[in-house]
Amino acid sequence: MDVETLRRALLLQALPGLSARRLYRLLRQFGGIDNLWGSDPARWQLPTVPRDLPEAFLRLRDSRRSPDPRFDTERQLAALLACEARLLTVVDGDYPALLQRIYDPPPLLYCRGDVAALSRPQLAIVGARRASHDALRAAAELSRAAAVAGWTVTSGLALGIDGAAHRAALEAGGSSVGVMATGIEQVYPRRHRDLGEALVRQGALITEFAPGCGPLPEHFPRRNRIVSGLAPAVLVVEAALPSGSLITAGTALEQGREVFTLPWSIFHPGGAGCLRLLRDGAALIQGPEDLLGELALLACGSLHSHWHVGGTSSGEDRAPAEEDPLLILIGDGAATAEELVVDSGLPLARVLARLSGLELEGRVRRAGAGYSRV
Repeated sequence: MDVETLRRALLLQALPGLSARRLYRLLRQFGGIDNLWGSDPARWQLPTVPRDLPEAFLRLRDSRRSPDPRFDTERQLAALLACEARLLTVVDGDYPALLQRIYDPPPLLYCRGDVAALSRPQLAIVGARRASHDALRAAAELSRAAAVAGWTVTSGLALGIDGAAHRAALEAGGSSVGVMATGIEQVYPRRHRDLGEALVRQGALITEFAPGCGPLPEHFPRRNRIVSGLAPAVLVVEAALPSGSLITAGTALEQGREVFTLPWSIFHPGGAGCLRLLRDGAALIQGPEDLLGELALLACGSLHSHWHVGGTSSGEDRAPAEEDPLLILIGDGAATAEELVVDSGLPLARVLARLSGLELEGRVRRAGAGYSRV
């Protein structure tokens, strides 16, 4: 992407009234930053357009100056060039396919490192910042096992579980992706600056926030939806009640992802969130063998047939529709997720994830409160 396109992206991102959701829709309509920049706002196909947005856009295009006094576009551009960051838009071919499927994919992603790492099979590992010694050990052991098996470990670059997972994957010679709640040029927390550089060399750093954006509280939930959105599964190592890790797990379920977690004593307050997840149907992970078994099932699943660990996939790799157990259980009628849980013996989280996959593939559709075959 050339410098002028980067400048235009930064200017558009700073335009008041042009929310991320509206920018996403416009990029899909016009096919890219430059086409959108040259477009007539009268042709914008948006459900609702703030009255002053078209006029503000035309002023922005004429002035080429950021309308947001907090940001200087030329300084932002210099920061991107200095750290050799790339910009991916939601219509680019190398934008991660799984992330593109979530309800609110980020229209822009700033990336340092290996962009291809974003499209490899990923396992998201999250947990407490103030993690216990046992939790840190478990995060490292499970991350190492996943990395050796060929999975990229994705997390939020935070202290505690995130940092332990990132480091273990890198030390095992694997790849890791750090999702940031700041601009791409600044690593937060600062003590993870060296870890951030290691991720650039052996994976990637990504963010949806423009250069100059700091770690504001409202940025972290948005970061977390990207962490879960990049991966078909999220492993929650340790989580209290309430916690950001539980929010990430909830977002993962909404996105149709698998959720794994560890068992904890009822007397360990830091593990109360994990026990809650197990009660609600998360897959139980007691060690690397359990984790690798679950990941092997994911790697064979047709929901993620655009990649396989250790190779590429084709249409011939996909199991025939009649072999899917949920399709067999649905039969010629309709069934709710709860009925399928009873009939299949699978956890609710796994049934919901599989139903989301079948819906994306066009093999089932919603029928009232249930699902029917297409």
